[in-house]
Amino acid sequence: MAGHTQLPTRRDQYAEMTRREIVAVARRLFAEQGYARTTVGQIARGARVSPATVYAQCGGKEGLLGILIDMWTAAQIVRDIIAACEAADTGRTKLEVLAEGYVAIYEESGDIIRIVERAAASVPVAEAFLRTADERHQEALRQIVQRIQDVGDLADGVSVEDAVRIIFFHFRYDQFALASDAFGWGVDRAVRWITERLGAAILRD
Repeated sequence: MAGHTQLPTRRDQYAEMTRREIVAVARRLFAEQGYARTTVGQIARGARVSPATVYAQCGGKEGLLGILIDMWTAAQIVRDIIAACEAADTGRTKLEVLAEGYVAIYEESGDIIRIVERAAASVPVAEAFLRTADERHQEALRQIVQRIQDVGDLADGVSVEDAVRIIFFHFRYDQFALASDAFGWGVDRAVRWITERLGAAILRD
């Protein structure tokens, strides 16, 4: 029948459940002992599957790291934040919405960010994945900053690219964690301080 949507088979559902379990186990092991020290065998045992299944379902360790990168940088939450920033009427409210979005992403994917950043220091494939994540991050910011410029709230002499780099610098995970955790400020104070600095740096008075 035209327009009929085929429901997933039981086999498809089982495969998806297996994939999710493998990803969850890999995420936990990568966080606990590091990407480099985790083996496919350990992931397979944790997910109660064979190593061959880890490769077939997720592409081994590299494939799993790529899946985690997508969960961090290409998830629905990222699109929702961009849309919410676009809907906000002023540059300042766009920045405030963006700041709230960063908090939501870090709550959801902070462990993934730590996994990738630690692995990138010594594992070339992780370094390449981190570059991809940074590029996606900056492209999302480019869309948001363009809207700030469109409503006339970008400061004179500050280009879209300048503003993207300034936001990227201030709201990187390590910077945010330094303010909220290492300084003992907590999330609310860290977000308020960073947002105020950004407003002073890229918005019209």
